[in-house]
Amino acid sequence: MTDKKYFEAKNRIDFILSAVILIAAFPFMLLIAIVLTVILKSFPLIIQERGITEDNQVFNIYKFRTIKINPYNRINSENILFKPDLSQYVPTFCRWLRKTGLDELPQIFNVLKGEMSLVGPRPLTISDLEVLKNKYPQNYNVRNLITVKPGITGLWQVFGDRTKGIKNLVSLDLEYDERASLLLDLKILTATLPLVFRGKHSDAIIQGMTEIGNIKAINNIQALQ
Repeated sequence: MTDKKYFEAKNRIDFILSAVILIAAFPFMLLIAIVLTVILKSFPLIIQERGITEDNQVFNIYKFRTIKINPYNRINSENILFKPDLSQYVPTFCRWLRKTGLDELPQIFNVLKGEMSLVGPRPLTISDLEVLKNKYPQNYNVRNLITVKPGITGLWQVFGDRTKGIKNLVSLDLEYDERASLLLDLKILTATLPLVFRGKHSDAIIQGMTEIGNIKAINNIQALQ
């Protein structure tokens, strides 16, 4: 799917860019952590087990905590892409973090550790992977074929459409796995920045107007090559 030279170059670029981003963003991340501690009255970071599948690239991901309490044991949602029932537990500042995608900034540490890439398929929680495996076994098996590292941003994260369901997610994940290149990574990163600055990041919990799925390029993935 992707050659050795591409992986080597991608790993080096991931490490260098992540180090630069961490140095530049660290004061801002520290400020976010302080504000979250005050608002949520708890440790501002969470460590969450995620993976491409339960058998493919499972690791502990770092994220800013955005949910006021942990209601997961009480809310049993089998909808991987939409979880609006959790929105009542997300304070205003945390909503902004989720809409900008800044709650995912700590994943820079995962990239530095070599567990993630800046660009790649979306890693899912173990509970979501169980739903995927039980309800959508064909899509789960397809995801099991993915060889590239999961990413903070990616083809689906920027150009996908939650309303089109799991098939859209898995097809774009596989599309990236098959067509991954440094040029494609650069274009995805460039397309990610406006979503962050304008607060248009697609989110499973906080519903609202987003640009995800409305970019014409989604109709022609070849245009991104």
